[in-house]
Formats: sequence, structure tokens, C-alpha cells
Amino acid sequence: MLSSLARFSNPSFSDACAIELSEGTEAHFQVSFPMPGEAAVPAGSRFVPAGASARPAARKTIVTPFKAVSGQGYPSFAGMVVHAWTDRDPTEDDAIIARLLVDLALAILHRERLAQSAARADSRAAKLAIDLITSRIEGEATGILMANHQIKRGEAVGMLRRMSRTSQRQLHEVAADVVQAADLQRLPTAAPAVRPGHHHVAASQPDN
Repeated sequence: MLSSLARFSNPSFSDACAIELSEGTEAHFQVSFPMPGEAAVPAGSRFVPAGASARPAARKTIVTPFKAVSGQGYPSFAGMVVHAWTDRDPTEDDAIIARLLVDLALAILHRERLAQSAARADSRAAKLAIDLITSRIEGEATGILMANHQIKRGEAVGMLRRMSRTSQRQLHEVAADVVQAADLQRLPTAAPAVRPGHHHVAASQPDN
């Protein structure tokens, strides 16, 4: 998002824009727009390729520092945005606009981080729910095998694993089959159906 700010700033706001991102005193990300060689270098300014210094010489420029604290699993970072003009001196209004542009970019970046963190949290919650259900099914299937075969827990778990290997299916799938089979065996036997129009009449007892 910050790198896009340099491109969006030109030419609607400034004639050139450079961004330097750093941790501590060493810069580890630099970008400028226009890129060196793409357009004339602003008068009184000097843009150089990344790896040297992205900062223009201080004249007809506005330097806007920024800092973002760590959060949502992301590290903190800091840096500066330098807007430069070719044919005019920047005003106080330009400085306010530059600050607003940087703050907007940071706000969008923060929102994207929150969205990504929420997505990761949802994914973790879904995985925990699946793991809980799977564990419960496997535990229930283990108990059923223990009861049906009069074996210990370790033996029942081993039986489930052998069934899984033999059928080349996941352990929780085999466990679900065991539980389902046990549920079917526990179903009550259905009463015989009575055809429509027929009524069951008790046999009459002979008179004494």
C-alpha cells in the first residue's frame, strides 16, 4: 500500500514522490516515482536508485515521517514519504495533504492487516472445531470396539488404525463408520405395519 502511494501521488499531487521504509537507522525498502530515467529529475532534487538513498536533496520538498506499531502478528516499521515539486514551493496546505495521504495509506494497511488476522483466526477456529469433532468420534469408536470385543483401549485404537490402513481411508472416516454401525444396531425394531382398511380384532372368548 505504501509503495502504491508514490505512484498515486504523481502527478495529481506532486511531481515526484519517494518512500523509505526502515527499522532503526538502516533503510530496507526504498521506492520512488517516477523511477529514475522515466522523467526529468525535479529541479533542486536528486532521486537515486534503491540501495543508495531514495531521499531527494532537501529543496522544494515535503518530508512526512510515519510509524506503525506492531500488532496482529506483524512487526513495527517506520519511515518517511518525500513529495517533491519541480516548478513551485510547497505550501502549508501541501504539507497537510501529504500528512493525510500518508495517514490514509497507513489506515488502509492497518485495515488489511486486521482482515488478514480475522481470516487466520476464523481458519484456526474452524480447524479446532473439526479437530474436536474428529477426536470425539474417534473416542466414541474406540469405546464401542472395547465394549464389543472386550479389549483394552490401546488394542481398540490399534484395531481402528489397522482398519484405516486396510481400507486406505482416514482414521476419522473409519471411526465414523464404526459409530454409525453401532447406532444402527441400537435402533428399535419397527412394529408391523397395518394395511389401510384392516383392523386387528381380538379373538372372542367362548361363553361358559
